[in-house]
Amino acid sequence: MGMEGTNKLRVRAIKLTPRGPFNREGEEPILTIRESREAPKFEVRCHAGDAGHLEVASDSVSVRVGQRIRREGKEELWGSLLVECKEQDDGSLAVEVVVCHPDWDEPVRIASIQSNPSDQTAAEPTLRCDFQQKQL
Repeated sequence: MGMEGTNKLRVRAIKLTPRGPFNREGEEPILTIRESREAPKFEVRCHAGDAGHLEVASDSVSVRVGQRIRREGKEELWGSLLVECKEQDDGSLAVEVVVCHPDWDEPVRIASIQSNPSDQTAAEPTLRCDFQQKQL
């Protein structure tokens, strides 16, 4: 999952400001999703300081977070965190959080969060969290 040859990329640093979105107290507003079978399954809100922000809803999401590291005497961008969101074969929705390290042979899944919004028999909202580490 390394990014060989990326030392040519110019990436602006992400800076947090005192008034940035992650420094505010309180909760973010909940987006209302229209009631239909066509409603998106996931939403993403990404705030990248002065570089801007992104707010989208989709049926699947893949987010990779890279950070600059030094390896073998050279700087490179390393994809250290991966978040994948998709619908499973049984109709449930899954968010998988994967960590990658340059010294590891395989990435490690550190969290799996699942829901089944189509289960109309559930009396309360159900969100199942599995924090069992699993090599991929």
